[in-house]
Amino acid sequence: MSDRETIKRAVKQIGNIEFKGLVRKTGVLKKAVGDSPTDVVGFDYLIYESDGTCYSFYSANAPLIGMSAPCPIDYPLGLETFGEYKIDYKKAINIFHSGNWGSEFTSIALSKPLVFPETSEPYWYFQSTLGVQVLIGANTGKVYLPR
Repeated sequence: MSDRETIKRAVKQIGNIEFKGLVRKTGVLKKAVGDSPTDVVGFDYLIYESDGTCYSFYSANAPLIGMSAPCPIDYPLGLETFGEYKIDYKKAINIFHSGNWGSEFTSIALSKPLVFPETSEPYWYFQSTLGVQVLIGANTGKVYLPR
């Protein structure tokens, strides 16, 4: 299921809200480490709506099914909302494997930092088992870290 469909289902569960953007998407791994898209069993989503409330929920990746009920939470500091992006987690994992910073990762997340000057795209964040943080542009596929 695409992000758009997943968020649409969550908004329907919440009720009468106006969705304004995705704040963060954090992968849930089936083990302590992952090396392929099949190791990411789902994502914890954080979405923002027009009255300033954030909602958090989990949605499973196929072939698993299921979604938790969205719960209101505080907006996290340092993040900005974003919409569409071009590089999905499967492509991001392939890009992660293109470098020499470890063959496995302990975390995967997507967010857009609130910085000045403004960033042009959200980033996929990976933490490798070697302790290297890898930042990949979610629109360009460019590796920003490590350099």
